Amino acid sequence: MLKRTPLRLAATFTLLFAATVIALFAILFYGLTARLTNEIHIDVEQAMNALLSVDRQRSFDDLVAVVTSESSSVRDSDFIFELVDEQGQHVAGNVRNVKYSDDWLTLERSQIEGDWDAEGEPDDRFYAIWRPVSKGRLLVGTSNGDLRQTQTFLLEVLGIGLIATTLLGALCGAFLARQTQHRIDAFANTLDAVSAGQIQARVPMSGSGDDIDHVGAQVNRTLDHLQTLIENVNQSSSDIAHDLKKPVGRLRQRLDIARRSARTTSDFSAAVEDALGDLDAMMITFDALLRITQIEAGARRARFANVDLAGVLDDVADVYMAVAEDAGHQLAWPNGRWKPATVRGDRELLIQLFANLIENAIRHCPPGTKISLMLHDEPQGFRAEVTDNGPGIPEEEREKVFRRLYRLERARSTPGSGLGLTLAAAIAELHDATIVLEDGAPGLRVMISFPAATEDA
Repeated sequence: MLKRTPLRLAATFTLLFAATVIALFAILFYGLTARLTNEIHIDVEQAMNALLSVDRQRSFDDLVAVVTSESSSVRDSDFIFELVDEQGQHVAGNVRNVKYSDDWLTLERSQIEGDWDAEGEPDDRFYAIWRPVSKGRLLVGTSNGDLRQTQTFLLEVLGIGLIATTLLGALCGAFLARQTQHRIDAFANTLDAVSAGQIQARVPMSGSGDDIDHVGAQVNRTLDHLQTLIENVNQSSSDIAHDLKKPVGRLRQRLDIARRSARTTSDFSAAVEDALGDLDAMMITFDALLRITQIEAGARRARFANVDLAGVLDDVADVYMAVAEDAGHQLAWPNGRWKPATVRGDRELLIQLFANLIENAIRHCPPGTKISLMLHDEPQGFRAEVTDNGPGIPEEEREKVFRRLYRLERARSTPGSGLGLTLAAAIAELHDATIVLEDGAPGLRVMISFPAATEDA
């Protein structure tokens, strides 16, 4: 239990809170003690001044009478007095033989000789001071009984308050630690489930929107991405086995026919050329798969810089206008921007993204199709569009076409590996962009929304 972070944090905060209470009490205790001690000194000084005025205004004998009267008074039973003559002999007062000092004296009750019957505790102390008079010296003092009672009361309050504070802090800490531990256990259980193969497991959210929920959302996003990667790998393995089985079989058939029926060198060379063509197509497919894997792993983020998206579309349009025209299509790019559309990314990959989308439209649309590039401002960034007025993609197929090696039934007769849109989607995800396919009515509209580059990027 002591190794659990929430419990240790709860104990630490409880101790810190208790230490804070003790520190505040110490300031209060010593401040109040100093204040009450000063008031005791003031009371003694006032009593002393009153007696000194008797000596000055009347006579020493009158002072003796007043001191004798005050010593036996029950009004201030905790005051002590001693009047001595010039030879130091006791003349009047309720105490005797108190040592002389020019400074304030602190006397223990048990150390004072006297015949006064003062109420108080044996542990009381007396604050007293000597002053010269006309024919000797006068001592006046009083006990710290009120001060000591106040101190005792404060200590009792501290004890009760400290116990209550510690118990309350411990209970609150234990409750919070239990809640936090429960949520931490949810993380651990989720990760254990994922490691056991339950890739769909997710960290439950409390809905409070606190830091733990924020971390949980990040973990869930990571698990979503991991699940997507695993599903892509599984799907890719199946698709590779399915889609490459046919060209590998065709390659073997051609080589077998060449081995059995080739009669001349030219016949054998032609068969080898066909086989090499099939191998080149397979190599292109594997290169594309490797490129997609590298992009999905984020290996190209180190090359990111501020890129003008309008400039990227300018370069792509310059290259593919002639390509589209040769294929019997029309590529339009009405660039009217007067300011850059700056995003954070890899310029080479962004060119690859739009090139794939345009090539996909050229390859799968009939002659005479109009293909358009557009760029729009959005509140948080920019939206690029590639549209055509071709046959489009059925709504139920629009998510599937992003899968590796997936091809529409009507596209299986055209050249290609089925990786163009997969690569486009991987590049968009690497750039934190969202790619969406919509009905162009007619045709297809591909929209990619990019976040704008931040000023400190």
